[in-house]
Amino acid sequence: MPQLSGSQVIAQSLKNQGVTHIFGIVGIPVRFVAQACIDLGIRFISFRNEQSASYAASAYGYLTGRPGVLLVVGGPGVVHALAGVAHAAANSFPLLMLAGASETFQQNQGAFQELDQVGLLKGETKFAARPPSLGKTPATIEQAYRVALYGRPGPTYVDLPADYIQGSISSSECDWKPQVSDFPRGAARYEDVSRMVDLLESAERPLIVIGKGAQFSRAETAIHALLTLLPIPFLPTPMGKGHIPDSHPLCIAAARSTALKGADVVLVLGARLNWILHYGSAPKWSGRGKVKWLRVDVKAEELDDNERADVGVVGDVKTVVEQLVQEVVRRRRAAQSGPYKPPAHQLQWHKTLFSSVKVNTKKNLSKTSSPAFPMTYHQAFSLILPLLPKSHIFVSEGANTLDIGRSFFPVEEPRSRLDSGSTATMGVGLGFAIAAAVVEKSEGGKGRKVVAVVGDSAFGFSAMEVETAVRNKLGILVVVMNNSGVYHGLSASNYNATPLASLPPTALLPDVRYDQIATACGGIGHLVRTPEELQNAIRAGMVEDEKVTVVNVLMDPGKGGKLEFAWLASAKKESKL
Repeated sequence: MPQLSGSQVIAQSLKNQGVTHIFGIVGIPVRFVAQACIDLGIRFISFRNEQSASYAASAYGYLTGRPGVLLVVGGPGVVHALAGVAHAAANSFPLLMLAGASETFQQNQGAFQELDQVGLLKGETKFAARPPSLGKTPATIEQAYRVALYGRPGPTYVDLPADYIQGSISSSECDWKPQVSDFPRGAARYEDVSRMVDLLESAERPLIVIGKGAQFSRAETAIHALLTLLPIPFLPTPMGKGHIPDSHPLCIAAARSTALKGADVVLVLGARLNWILHYGSAPKWSGRGKVKWLRVDVKAEELDDNERADVGVVGDVKTVVEQLVQEVVRRRRAAQSGPYKPPAHQLQWHKTLFSSVKVNTKKNLSKTSSPAFPMTYHQAFSLILPLLPKSHIFVSEGANTLDIGRSFFPVEEPRSRLDSGSTATMGVGLGFAIAAAVVEKSEGGKGRKVVAVVGDSAFGFSAMEVETAVRNKLGILVVVMNNSGVYHGLSASNYNATPLASLPPTALLPDVRYDQIATACGGIGHLVRTPEELQNAIRAGMVEDEKVTVVNVLMDPGKGGKLEFAWLASAKKESKL
């Protein structure tokens, strides 16, 4: 049998799992692993910072439904990549992280970049291990890949000592494993399905909440069918947007507060009752005992978090919704009923919600008529929106940029919106955009344009990844909403008149030329001050298939005042005193 180097064993193990792309940064000794992967036809996307690489790998896992793979050096490379590992864990993105490590025979002697990486990552991942030998490395990689995908998806880790990577072994001595199959799709008990349908049909004010767990499950067809049978208003979470188009007549995202406050039966599909959904509690919701919760999640421990489920199902969202559809169809056939109409007790609920949608939409549009210079968020977004095709990938990152843009940019296709997620992580924007573009340009990809609208502070976390995107000819469009600050900045005159030691912590240097970063890296940069310049820059960026475009929008720095995330401002818990 032929002899294989350790790096070839690792590369073949990944190839056996169907891996086609790897994200990361190389050094000694993992560069040999990356080269062995390239030799097998696996594309290696080299980044400028491990944080961005880890964000990209996790987003790739979410978008493709198979774990993204991250390869970094040991020690500081692992520490830098921890940000993406934590983000993947919080957002349930499947991620397999591989890292080099000091030689096994130098352990505990202060070796180069020595770190107890398995110990460090055990508490942050679903699985972390060092293979017991080079021959067992394929089995360990398969296990980590499988664990990242099965159950609630998340990150896993495999430690690769330098003597494994640079060693050699006969192929016959390796414990090769077949490709991991798709994740198991758990179903609900019939009595739980029947009880859910009973409660949804009898509710006066039913609501469906669609989370990113539904997106990962690919449940869109099943949910469409359920909404046709039971026309219940639905609310997407920020990354649930687009699973059912925002233009769907039952989408009440623009009446979010009204829906939360009034709902009496809520079907939660692949979402957690965390801060994004205000913990399911008053004052945003009507309060404990006034809402019946129907919850579907792949993790049993989540079903009763914050608010106890009246019906809790441990299962795959797509499978359980298909069961709900089957039960509704069965009942209709048994009753030999005609076309379904919402019962009278639900019609007032529909009327209330869609009246609120109309009022809030009109209020949002009224904010777009601000002065032409300097532009505000609402005005800039109103100019960008009509220039985006219906089919595109939208990446959103920042404070005001994210908060205002969430309600301004509709999403019409599943898994077409990426944002900072459950942990509100800044710095994800370019990593996410690069991952999305890699997916769209890969074999079987739809070729959709990737548009990232990010704040200037957020862009600063990962700006050098523009070079990564340029080098890989990904053609992404990045719009930087430059208000010269975090939340708000200072005008150039106010900034210059303020002593350096007295500058507020939110202030950034005014009018930074972020567009020139693109130009310096071989992309295209546009400096924008007026509505006409913004429209022209967006049009030009949309037609670029390979060149990266950065549009630097110099805008109103905003006004000082109390700094508070708008999402949380109205969600204070009621006093227990």
